[in-house]
Amino acid sequence: MRNLVLAAGLLALAAPAAAQPRPHRPAPYPPPRPRIEDRLPRPYEVERIGTMIERVTDALLDVDVGPVADAIDPYRRYEPRRPETLGELATRRDPYARRRLHNEIEDTSAGLGAATSELAAMTPLLRAEIANTARRIDDAVRENRIRREREYERDYRDEEPRGR
Repeated sequence: MRNLVLAAGLLALAAPAAAQPRPHRPAPYPPPRPRIEDRLPRPYEVERIGTMIERVTDALLDVDVGPVADAIDPYRRYEPRRPETLGELATRRDPYARRRLHNEIEDTSAGLGAATSELAAMTPLLRAEIANTARRIDDAVRENRIRREREYERDYRDEEPRGR
């Protein structure tokens, strides 16, 4: 029983030390930076965005702008029972305006999807070329510095002492 009381007392004394926060140790290696090609949207994501843009475009083309046209032109009469939408205004001169707009959105999203996949494929090559160019510039600067130091040493050694 005495040992149990002694152990409980020692644990009570050690409790404040155990409750102290542990010092923060930095990770041995920094976390890797995300690669550019991993941050690019996938082609199917770009096409999904294109589909959403088409739906938003349809919603905008269905907006009733008759009251706005009446407010701009006071001699024009708006008929509330027949709404005038942006889509109707666009198709008055071109009956295929809505379909053309959808085709342009589809073509653009398909082109962007192809461009992102090509960019993802080219990124490692571009990164290697940039690193190669930076290394060549560093080498040129280092060689120029060494050449100047050698010329300075040669000029200094060639001088004869003056005086005497």
